[in-house]
Amino acid sequence: MWLVAKDTTGSTGRVAIGDGLRAALVRWYTGHGNEADHRACVSLVVTARENHKWLACDCLGEVTAPPLLSPAYLSFQETYYLRRLTSRPMHAPACPFFLPQAPPRIRETARDSLYALDVPDGLFNAHQKAPEKLAQKPDHSEPDDRSRGVAIPRLGKLLWLLLERAGSNVLRELPPAGPREGSISQEMRFLRRAAQGLEIAPGVPLSAHLYTNAIDYEKRRVHARLRAAAERWPHEFAPQAFLLLEANAVTSTEIVTGLGTISVRNRIQHTGIIRAEVEPPFLVLAVVGEHSRKEGYVALRAYAQPVLSGNQFVPTERDHDRDVLRALQDAQYILRRRDIRMAVKKILFDLPFADVSVRPDFLIALLDDNTGQECRFALQILQSSDEDYLALRAIERTRLSQLGPVAALALGDVTPEIVARTALGILS
Repeated sequence: MWLVAKDTTGSTGRVAIGDGLRAALVRWYTGHGNEADHRACVSLVVTARENHKWLACDCLGEVTAPPLLSPAYLSFQETYYLRRLTSRPMHAPACPFFLPQAPPRIRETARDSLYALDVPDGLFNAHQKAPEKLAQKPDHSEPDDRSRGVAIPRLGKLLWLLLERAGSNVLRELPPAGPREGSISQEMRFLRRAAQGLEIAPGVPLSAHLYTNAIDYEKRRVHARLRAAAERWPHEFAPQAFLLLEANAVTSTEIVTGLGTISVRNRIQHTGIIRAEVEPPFLVLAVVGEHSRKEGYVALRAYAQPVLSGNQFVPTERDHDRDVLRALQDAQYILRRRDIRMAVKKILFDLPFADVSVRPDFLIALLDDNTGQECRFALQILQSSDEDYLALRAIERTRLSQLGPVAALALGDVTPEIVARTALGILS
């Protein structure tokens, strides 16, 4: 077995791994090792990862292009593991690192169930101290159907929590006259104010380590302040800072802003915005921390969230979501001409309702300045005509109706006039 440069075939530039270390790796990976084997394996994997190396297996001999293993870090499990590079040669069937190819993945989406989406627990942190463990070979008795539930990364939930606390997920009511007020500086001010009520670690407010432009990172001011703070950081927590950036482009590992481009150590997480070609702007939350002493403090991970505009950070997922929000905005102007105020909240987390998940697309609040009458109602946007999808939304509608009025509009019916008419019908 050899260490080879990553992103190569592994046929050249090999550095041999000693027989004793290879034997320890095999014993641990196959579930027969002791703690000494485990420590040696973790050291090997960390060294390979920090030096941008892959492990090349010798199970096919020295001449044939080798199977390759990539040392990787699974953040939510806080463990290192050896990732198979399936586009490269497979291991020999008798090799301890051999695993059969997985069957086709069964994909679940948000439309497959009324899935729960809760507010993240605990502190506002997304980076743990580097683990001292390496995952072992999967148990053959466990089915490998590669099924995936709908899961929002912790960074995404933390970003939504901050938006919720700042009220940035709300189309605020219009002023008595004139256009809507708003700017990117105002939105960032709301978010920084919300950060004062959150802690990264006990006694460490988020506001002390939240940066809203790329320059602070590029000039390494983030790094310097984090190094100074690390001396007083609670020992059981990893020092970390956060970048909150309005981006005009996002690639797999880069955040492109008007004031500079930030490279991220791991692939940027999102809900398919690159594949779906969702237009900017994006609001990106990145965590800065130290995963190895050699690299020091770097932007480790990031979550990119499409938003309505550069001066309104209401979250969206696809471009048609922005069309819906613009229709809701235009409906606000129609209603204002009748002295009716309207505010619209994009729902990010489940509403409290018994032991089940309830999450409409929007909650709308109305106030008639002529009569003083107020009301709130939930709004569903039906984005598909699929029977199963409609059945699930009907279940949600039944649950929501126990909390108050509910309106459902097909995506094609979401126009300012129809929204205003619907609101007036519920208010009357």
